[in-house]
Amino acid sequence: MTVAVDTPSIIYRKISQEVERILSNLTGSASDEKLREANDSARQQLEAFQHILDQNISSLEKNAEWNTFTIAFYGETNAGKSTLIETLRILLNEESKTQRQQAFRQFQQQHNLTDEHLAQLNLALSEHEKKTAEITQAIEAINAGYVERETEFARHIASLNALIMAQRQQSSLWKKFINLWVKTPTQKERASQLIHQQALAIEKSQALSELLQKQKKCEAEAAAIKQQQTAAHNKLAELAPLADGEIIGDGRSDFTIDTTHYAFEANQQRFALLDVPGIEGKEEKVSAQIHQAVQKAHAVFYVTSKATAPQKGDENAPGTLEKIKAHLNAQTEVWTLFNKRITNPMQLNRPALLTDDEKTSLEDLNDKMREQLGDNYSNAYSLSAMPAFLSVAAHLVPGSENAKKREKLLEKLTTEDVLEKTGLADFMTLLTEQLVANNKQKIARSNFNKARTTVEELTAEVAVLQKGTYSKLAAKLQDDTLNASQQLDMALAALKTRLINLGEEAVDAFRSKARQQIYSEIEYDISNDRFKDELESCIRQQHAELETKLPALLKRELDGFKDEIESIVRRFQEYAKEILATYSRLQQSKFDTDFELKINIDNGVKLTSLLATLAGGALLFWNPAGWLVLAPALAGMVFAVYKAVRSFFSSNYKMSQQRQSADENLSKVARKMKSSLEDGIEKVFPELQEKITELKSMLDEPARQASQINRILINATAELSQLSNSLIPSGAK
Repeated sequence: MTVAVDTPSIIYRKISQEVERILSNLTGSASDEKLREANDSARQQLEAFQHILDQNISSLEKNAEWNTFTIAFYGETNAGKSTLIETLRILLNEESKTQRQQAFRQFQQQHNLTDEHLAQLNLALSEHEKKTAEITQAIEAINAGYVERETEFARHIASLNALIMAQRQQSSLWKKFINLWVKTPTQKERASQLIHQQALAIEKSQALSELLQKQKKCEAEAAAIKQQQTAAHNKLAELAPLADGEIIGDGRSDFTIDTTHYAFEANQQRFALLDVPGIEGKEEKVSAQIHQAVQKAHAVFYVTSKATAPQKGDENAPGTLEKIKAHLNAQTEVWTLFNKRITNPMQLNRPALLTDDEKTSLEDLNDKMREQLGDNYSNAYSLSAMPAFLSVAAHLVPGSENAKKREKLLEKLTTEDVLEKTGLADFMTLLTEQLVANNKQKIARSNFNKARTTVEELTAEVAVLQKGTYSKLAAKLQDDTLNASQQLDMALAALKTRLINLGEEAVDAFRSKARQQIYSEIEYDISNDRFKDELESCIRQQHAELETKLPALLKRELDGFKDEIESIVRRFQEYAKEILATYSRLQQSKFDTDFELKINIDNGVKLTSLLATLAGGALLFWNPAGWLVLAPALAGMVFAVYKAVRSFFSSNYKMSQQRQSADENLSKVARKMKSSLEDGIEKVFPELQEKITELKSMLDEPARQASQINRILINATAELSQLSNSLIPSGAK
């Protein structure tokens, strides 16, 4: 079988039509009702596969690029994809990059954001701060010169104050009266000292006046310079988005969220580069972007910052190697780019970019990649993107980390030296000469290969369904049915035990609470008549609480039993249909869907309805007016009152007899309640057993249906394989 696929405009439509023809011819009519059901089930499943294929073909038709040779930079998060693309944008004068650089220069010139101007501000601020420090030092020196004299005045005045206070305390009333008008020699001395102290303060203030004015002026000038610096820094923040490297990540996961397209032209060849989000971030945010990018691309560079081979995942999460296989399996040209991290320019002075260990690791990486991608994998190429970027990034924010790194890098190396030593010069040759050559043929081969791979993936999924599910299902049905039936029987037996135990625990709790309650009353040394009333009251109260709580407890057990039975039945269905196992495998492939593989196992019985009523009837045994009746138990209570004479003289003895009586009566009531509970459970279990039997009968599904579907899937696999082999571009057959 050969499909005409000569022009891009009809290739995708014809693939869908051919798949539809193949699948519609596989399932015919059957005289047997069960086989007709199997045919219908197979048809539904194949139609689900066809729907997935149509979606993927439609996605290819929407995303495939037929005019411009497109190269995707794909790989791990923070591996340096954006750094490399930014370097190429600068080197190849990509249009949007040229525009941003022009805007950068204009903004920088408009606001005088040069290194020289910023250095002048820093120098001026430093000089003012130095001058301020000198003035402050002079002020401190003057203050120090007055400290001793100020201290002496303060000490002497404090001594005079103390002496005056002592004299006042020793003076007679008359002398104190005289001193109101006539000052003592000590008071006159203090007044003189205060005048001298004030004169010293004025002298000090005059000595500091000029210096303080200079200090204030210098601080104001420094503040003005700082204000200029703040304004300049604010403008630098506005300049930053225009600087080289705006697309480069800052270390945060998922810095690149959307795939970005950059158009280039070199050696009279037009091509495009795609900056694809990382595959190891939060992929739920970027999976669609990654999918569209690899469908559009005709060649892919897998960028990694580690020379080691990508790691495999486990059952819980796919590793990088599985992701590469899933994303790039349809590509016809895949390269690895090992982006070596270099943080010290001295590393570029080594004889070679790679160490011997790194070369060995890259050989192993090549082997692992070829195992996954076969002949579509080309080779590994090594470079160091960050030093190359810094060497060509002439539009950087003054004072920024990148600007400082660039200055340090170019102290001893020229831009040409850096590009040579980092491998960027050779990579430019690979990209602009070798890779984009014969791009029309490469575009056709890449797009046809993606279409063929899509059909092959469909074929593989049908084969997985056939081999992994239906060929085994018929043999498993009998064993699974027996196993499920045994589980149902065990679940029913376990339920009965749990219900009885639960009832006994609840009654024991009733008895314990009632005992604690009546014991508390007994401690008050109550009479025997009062004891009888209180005991009945305690029993009725705790019985009422039990009647309130127990139905919910029993219902919870019955609901749990229902869930357990439903789980057993569902598990059997999963075994029979291999729904979950197959679905799990499909989820790990490119055909991500949620269709159901149908095998009729319920024989027409409404399983959901049956499960919903499974525990309903069982609750009928909870009847407060029936099995848990309190009156007969209370009527049978016997109180120990025959030793009333002794108890009349001994309160302790009376309380002991009351406790004994309480225990005996509570035990008797509890026994009656437990017996009643067990009788109720025994009455309802035949109804549960009947429903379990009905459930077990639903699990008898003939394996003939699985065999019929298996045969249909075998035929589908064969014809789809023939279709995929026919998808070859014109001129390549």
